[in-house]
Amino acid sequence: MIRRPGPDMKGSVRQLQALLTHPREDLHIEVKCWLDLTDEEHKADLAKAMLALANSSGGYILLGFTQGDTGYIPQQPRPQDLRGYSHDIVNGIIRSYADPPFHCEVYQVPHPDTGEPFPIIYIPGGHRVPIRAKRAGPRDRHVRENAYYIRRPGPTSETPRTAQEWDDLLRRCLLAHREELLNSIRAIILGETSSPQAGLKGAANALNEWILQSRVRWEKAVTQRLGEIGQKRYEHGIWSIAYSIIGDFESPSLSELLELLREVKVHESGWPPWWVPTRDQIKPYAYEGVIECLIAEPEHDRFSDGAYSDFWRASREGKLFLLRGYQDDSSDARQRGVQPGTVFDFVLPIWRVGECLLHAHRLAIRLADRSVSVLIRFAWDGLANRVLSNWACPRRVLFHARRCYQNTVTSELLIPASNIIDQLPEAVKEVTNPLYEAFDFFDMPLDVIREELEKMRGKRE
Repeated sequence: MIRRPGPDMKGSVRQLQALLTHPREDLHIEVKCWLDLTDEEHKADLAKAMLALANSSGGYILLGFTQGDTGYIPQQPRPQDLRGYSHDIVNGIIRSYADPPFHCEVYQVPHPDTGEPFPIIYIPGGHRVPIRAKRAGPRDRHVRENAYYIRRPGPTSETPRTAQEWDDLLRRCLLAHREELLNSIRAIILGETSSPQAGLKGAANALNEWILQSRVRWEKAVTQRLGEIGQKRYEHGIWSIAYSIIGDFESPSLSELLELLREVKVHESGWPPWWVPTRDQIKPYAYEGVIECLIAEPEHDRFSDGAYSDFWRASREGKLFLLRGYQDDSSDARQRGVQPGTVFDFVLPIWRVGECLLHAHRLAIRLADRSVSVLIRFAWDGLANRVLSNWACPRRVLFHARRCYQNTVTSELLIPASNIIDQLPEAVKEVTNPLYEAFDFFDMPLDVIREELEKMRGKRE
């Protein structure tokens, strides 16, 4: 069957519909017409696109569009039904052509203007070894046996041509293998020696559920307080962080938890995460056994700006969530001539990730002791077509324009709470690597991270 977008999808319904509204091709998106997946040549055509995306950090394939005068438009006529683009059929093509095979997802996404469904295939990246074509297409068209394919500028799906392209492909695989090994080691640190991956997966699933619930509550809270136009302040993009304290500790009452949040707050950068305001209009409230806080008003200086319209939640079980808009899209940035949705300051993430990790450390130590660990997940949405900038930190110089071609980047870290202070630069480096790499493979030097964190902590009150 073809799946409708659900809680397990890689990206929100809104993000997938945005692909249909403005279909385009880039290094992580490929557009295809209504391929006949009973035809072997069409199967090979799709297989080549899937192999290239799998070897290029993943991406999406849009089906049912053709090139028009001003860009891609829905192709007519449409198939009578979409059963020919089912999850099983597409993954069957992968099993037939890919070595090693991998698993993809197929979503039937309604076009936001017409309501007509279009298949979107999500291709995962992060493979430990390069994916090769284990067979050729008919008459050697589209796919050659034993060939490797990547997304190249153009964009096109082709074999690597230069030593640099091979190096980039192998480096992505080595990083994926390294992360798998680190996850196993981290799980063992938590004492899950009998089945470390199972224990880590359980914690990750619980955190994922918490994130999904929090995103739903954010949308409802914003609409209830600000009306249907409330989401407009976040329209250019948002970043979020969720963490879970893993280990034995006594769950506090909600009032005790609220007091703990007040005590662990530190002004590392002037606008602290999980700030606990006291003014009636924006102060935290209890909702279904969880503390929630929406720091937003229709019109009130900074609180009407997405960069300062925080929504956060905290649970007695040691799970926290925070979401806000980008400072790059704020009134502060506009005053410096920055157009919303166009740039991404390359130093600000170091500060934001650093202060969130320090918050997790302080709360974990207060709730339990130094034997607990923290599972942390960051997400940056609305990145597509932004360019790295130094608008907020002009003392740092960028020598090359670096663009992001994907809309969302996520990153996860599992770390003993007691290690956060001593390993803060390394932890920030690990968390932000996927984010910076999305901007044309930018590599933030560890020395720069260390210097920025020292500067940030020097501002502490």
